[in-house]
Amino acid sequence: MLKHNRPEPQDSPATEAVKFDPFADDNQGSPATEAVPYNPFADDDDEDDLVPDSPGTAAVKFDPFADDDEEDEFEGEGLDFLLRDLDQLRATHGQLVQEPAEETATTGSTEQPSATTAATAASASPRRPVDPSERSRRQAISLFRERRRIKRESRQVADGMVELPFITPTPENELLIDPAAKRKPGIEPPQLNPGDIVAEQYEVLGVIAHGGMGWIYLANDNNVSGRIVVLKGMMSQTSVQDQGTAEAEREFLADITHPGIVKAYNFIDDPRVPGGFIVMEYVNGPSLKDRCKAQPDGVLDVDLAIGYILELLPAMDYLHQRGVVYNDLKPENIIATEDQIKLIDLGAVTGIGAFGYIYGTKGFQAPEVSTEGPSIASDIFTIGRTLAALTIKLPVEDGVLAPGIPSPSDVPLLRRHLSFYRLLQRATAPDPKKRFSSVVELRTQLYGVLREILAVRDGKQFPAQHSLFSPQRSTFGTKHLVFRTDKLIDGIERQVRITSPEVVSALPVPLVDRTDSGARMLSGSSYAEPSETLQTLRNAMEDEQYRDSIEIPLGVVRALLDLGFTLEARAWLETLEEQLGNDWRHQWFSGITHLLLDDYPSAQVYFNTVLNILPGEAAPKLAMAAVDELLLQHMGEENNALLTPEIASATSTLGTDFEDLDPSAFAALSDTWSHITSDPQVLRFHTMRLYALVWATNPTTVSSAFGLARQLMAENQIEMAVQALDKLSQSSTHHRMAVLTTILLLVSSNLSESRIRRAARRLSEIPTNEPRFNQIKIAVMSAGLSWLRDSKLNASASDNPLFEYPFSQRGLRSGIAEALRFQARSAPFAKHRYALVDMANSVRPLTWF
Repeated sequence: MLKHNRPEPQDSPATEAVKFDPFADDNQGSPATEAVPYNPFADDDDEDDLVPDSPGTAAVKFDPFADDDEEDEFEGEGLDFLLRDLDQLRATHGQLVQEPAEETATTGSTEQPSATTAATAASASPRRPVDPSERSRRQAISLFRERRRIKRESRQVADGMVELPFITPTPENELLIDPAAKRKPGIEPPQLNPGDIVAEQYEVLGVIAHGGMGWIYLANDNNVSGRIVVLKGMMSQTSVQDQGTAEAEREFLADITHPGIVKAYNFIDDPRVPGGFIVMEYVNGPSLKDRCKAQPDGVLDVDLAIGYILELLPAMDYLHQRGVVYNDLKPENIIATEDQIKLIDLGAVTGIGAFGYIYGTKGFQAPEVSTEGPSIASDIFTIGRTLAALTIKLPVEDGVLAPGIPSPSDVPLLRRHLSFYRLLQRATAPDPKKRFSSVVELRTQLYGVLREILAVRDGKQFPAQHSLFSPQRSTFGTKHLVFRTDKLIDGIERQVRITSPEVVSALPVPLVDRTDSGARMLSGSSYAEPSETLQTLRNAMEDEQYRDSIEIPLGVVRALLDLGFTLEARAWLETLEEQLGNDWRHQWFSGITHLLLDDYPSAQVYFNTVLNILPGEAAPKLAMAAVDELLLQHMGEENNALLTPEIASATSTLGTDFEDLDPSAFAALSDTWSHITSDPQVLRFHTMRLYALVWATNPTTVSSAFGLARQLMAENQIEMAVQALDKLSQSSTHHRMAVLTTILLLVSSNLSESRIRRAARRLSEIPTNEPRFNQIKIAVMSAGLSWLRDSKLNASASDNPLFEYPFSQRGLRSGIAEALRFQARSAPFAKHRYALVDMANSVRPLTWF
């Protein structure tokens, strides 16, 4: 098995074989299974060979100084001689070599060569001219090999979100190890020594590691211009079945041609090594395990690790598409070389569902391999374990990595980036059916998790190019606090509360799966009325070509919800549960339906399932935050402080202080930080954290900013609520509403002269034609008057006015009375108009002084 070109540490778990018996649990009395010869790589048509008489590649002599137009050649030796002389000078780097002298009979000259000329001629091959093209070729090869070790620029991957460093190759002689010093107890010495020739072609240079199949050698391929290769032992076959398995293994190893996978060049037999050798491409570079060891804390930055895995996934997907699985993915088998990632060690590759001895490494191998055989799901498990090992310190039991992912309460990185934890949990779920179904599905969620990590850690936002949901359709909860001041207009009381219908109308919707058989038909009906769409879907369900479609029955549910038939939609979902119950789209629409029915606990369960399945998506996070807020409203806890100031501050920013919180702060949470809860304190924590995460990742999701501000306001964190809304872009259509909301937040509680003046300055920057300008102005002046009265002050410390009125009790009473009379002129009801005038009269200075 090909290993990395560095020796494994003493404590590194070795790759081991697991005996897989697919019939272990079957009835012993059942008929025996017989073997059928199968060659999956047999050529269906041997007649598709290359055409023998096709034209071959021909060489064309290149003369850089040849004239394009031969008719315009210069006569004589003047310029032509100079060009030849310059050509020789260029090819020899100024070391001119004397060409052999012309024969006397030809030149007619009897002059003898000088001593200098003779010495120069003697230093070269006698009477043999230097070929400039040969010297140029030698120079080009030398320069090519020399510049391989020159450090080049790093490269951007993952849609430009991650920058992978360039890895300078190490000279091969520095990678050889002393096998005597690295031998472990029970391991035989190498069968080959430096200088040995294998298959009359490969000259052994030395040993670079010891793997599950024995010693791994570095060799020089004497038949291919001194190419460096790796010789890795193959499994010896003790039975006919094992021999057939090995032959099949050679077949698909020889046919793997992905650029991200090490190439198998040859298979050779050698009497010194049972089973022979695989001759493989030599990949010069450190493994990701070596890269981890070079870090101070022994792990990679999480974004760098995800970048490496994203570069590796196409190779894994290539194997799965070819019907094979890798089986033994771990950091040792991933090499970072120059500006690319290579997957090495193909000795454990088998067909999907193969049985016999399946090689893998304890701590990385999926638990079901020994009973169910290798599968795409088992490879997904190894990807998740590898990513976990690259980023966190996994516990070790009996010398191997312990199963499971540590709790976020114990690992600061996982608590700060909970979506990353959810992704690792799903990828390494004990039940194969609960893992990602394919590498493509895993890759999509990795992109989303990476976006969140970079947004939270570095404050960088990137577009969601791989999302499974549409953008947010509208907003919810953005106008409630400002609309509350409309009571001055008509006297009607308004609540700062969100509702289920406004949440549902604003949430993103799942995008149609383009691979579904009904995708094209649904795309054509997307602009039709819901009733027309429903009729179209009704007819399509009787069409044979859409029998396997998942999108069409879910499209019926979506149309029913659009028409307001919520109970009918729930009935449809219950009918589809047996068929589609595990599909995340069924879970999503079930959550939407129960949310519209105000069944918040059930909606919480459904959205939590979607969040676990799609940890990189923002839509289920926004839906879960809204449901938790609705639960708090239902309990009457929406305006009560439930968290300590320290936890509230750290949760709203998700900064490094969140990682530094003592684990005891999360005692109320479960080990997995489950969202299924009815505890008001936990609900507030999750609501605030989810709103903060969505807002940090996508600044266009305005609802999350206002939701975060509401939670901070309830926790009396007014300044942080203002800061959250201040991040709203000035180009947003909701920017003015955000400014008005911050003004009301500043004068809502904990009043001070500074806050009141800040609110006034913010309002003065808004045009006076803003419909709610006057009523917000009344709120600010009323707050100023209340602060003066509560502080038992007649005037502020500063002489500066508040708006155009003196910041004193008398001045603000005059301002409020004038503003109330102005507001009364536009009141829609006479009764309310009289009430406003009465309020103005009661507050005017004449009444008080």
